[in-house]
Amino acid sequence: MLANRSPKHLERLDDRPIDMRKEEILCFVALRNESILLPHLLAHYRGLGVDRFFFLDNGSIDGTRELILEQPDSHCFHTGGSHFAENITPPHWINTLMRVYGSGHWCLSVDADELLVYPDFERVDLRRFLSYLDSTGAEAVIGSMIDMYADGPLADCRYDGKIPLVDASPFFDPEPGWLRARDGLYPPEQMFGGVRERAFWQGRFKQTFPPCLTKVSIVRWSRSTYYQAAQHTITKVRFSELRVALLHFKFVWGFHQKSASSLTENVQLKEKTLEERAAYMEALERDPKLSLRNSRSVRYRGDAAQLVELGWMRTSDRYAHYVAQMAEPRSRGTAST
Repeated sequence: MLANRSPKHLERLDDRPIDMRKEEILCFVALRNESILLPHLLAHYRGLGVDRFFFLDNGSIDGTRELILEQPDSHCFHTGGSHFAENITPPHWINTLMRVYGSGHWCLSVDADELLVYPDFERVDLRRFLSYLDSTGAEAVIGSMIDMYADGPLADCRYDGKIPLVDASPFFDPEPGWLRARDGLYPPEQMFGGVRERAFWQGRFKQTFPPCLTKVSIVRWSRSTYYQAAQHTITKVRFSELRVALLHFKFVWGFHQKSASSLTENVQLKEKTLEERAAYMEALERDPKLSLRNSRSVRYRGDAAQLVELGWMRTSDRYAHYVAQMAEPRSRGTAST
């Protein structure tokens, strides 16, 4: 059966049956050396309502792979090669996994340092949220990446996984990034900027765009669907009127080391996200005590209303009416939000 065979070029490491029900919600994650973040990711997405995980491990040596193989709801695949060369523009690895296993399902595609939130997530579990999307004919939702950070110098940040991510990095820039229209493309607009433009993109704006903060991480996948540039762009889909957010914990641990190793391992490769890492390294060399928190930074309250009020997420009257019809609020089952 196709669902129990490994896609081409990807080695499957687990032997659990992949006998999925049609209504299962799937989560796809490509990662490397994320054993510290993995328990928080699993707790968060299980709490939202994800049924099954597909992990693509790119050569972890810190116990990530072994931890995945212990999870009863997770499947583990492995591939070598450069993530920057093979899994960004386009993301061949994730596209392949999602085409084989995700077609016909609502799928999340996230990084290990991203926690999805959506309007009224405190009261609406993920299955009900996706049922709303189905009722409106939507096939995908646009998401905004919110870079979270701690107080104090970035180089001094340490994280051992013992406290929730939002306690370790509770601050973010309140103003959403700026929008760029993309007529006839999907999504039709993209957000750029945020704290990464503010802190790292000095003098680079004229040469290249700052980091893209738009991601399409929720999609009802089909065999004709594929991502074009990471999860930032996608083939034609019908978007919801809602906007979700991804709390992005890029700066919670190992930021300097990860940036340096990415550049060292891909020295011959010219690629946009590697240019970002070069900008990070240059900024830290200029100011070893660089801190991301400033006088305008705000603390995340842990509720959807704050992000809607600031403009990072978007709701609608139709969705508000849908939520109001629910008799019981959902209990908060996540460990990280």
